[in-house]
Amino acid sequence: MISIERLESGSVTVLRAHGDVNEEGVKVLRLALMECIAQGRTNVVLNVAGVAFVSYMGVGVLVERLGQLQAVKGDLKLACLSVYMRRLLRLMGLSHVFNCYETELQAIQGCTKQAAA
Repeated sequence: MISIERLESGSVTVLRAHGDVNEEGVKVLRLALMECIAQGRTNVVLNVAGVAFVSYMGVGVLVERLGQLQAVKGDLKLACLSVYMRRLLRLMGLSHVFNCYETELQAIQGCTKQAAA
């Protein structure tokens, strides 16, 4: 089971995921990202340091929500990716689609710089 902790850092919403993004986790992740969009919180950082497994459906949700956020001039940044998750994105041909950062703070700063531009 996955849990998602939500924090606000200025204009950036940080989601810290813990657990596996399997069939049940996909639903939780989808809902958390939809709530951000519905509330007008369109600059989102997803910290995946606590995630060991991501299904293909989970990656699909990330791509889907990234498109929705970008459509409203927002963005989804990924932070603290494991070697597994980096490989998964590369194998799926998506490593160039997401802005990935080593730390949560770097991702927040990436959102802040983008919003200021």
